[in-house]
Amino acid sequence: MRKSDFILIIILGAIALILYFGFNWYLNSNKTDDGTANVYYNDNLVLVINLADGTYEVIDEDYVLSDHIDFIENQYVVTGQNGPVVIQYKENQVRVIDEISPKHICQSQGFTSSPLLPLTCLPNKVVIIIKAASTTDEPDIITG
Repeated sequence: MRKSDFILIIILGAIALILYFGFNWYLNSNKTDDGTANVYYNDNLVLVINLADGTYEVIDEDYVLSDHIDFIENQYVVTGQNGPVVIQYKENQVRVIDEISPKHICQSQGFTSSPLLPLTCLPNKVVIIIKAASTTDEPDIITG
């Protein structure tokens, strides 16, 4: 290995580290403590969880199992295509803790409270999107 190859590897490694830490900083700076976690099944809003205190509002009772909601552990159960999807609220964040899918990818995604990091359970057709409290649906000057 020549000296120029070694220098190139060090430069590429430094760039990769800068991008990695910069992206993590950007994700962490966009977290919200007072927004909502909107739970969708098949593109239909079924449950809204308030990130400030864990309160919830059931939008579609056909897909939210109200008798399985655990108030002590702050767990909510939504019907997915393959079976129930258990969502947990803890300290202004939500995550999927149990679901039925081939590789359990939604469980491994962990907690989120960032609008940039939705939780997707595609085999179950369940998506959790974080909405910031300061977000308005009114058009701005640019979009009209």
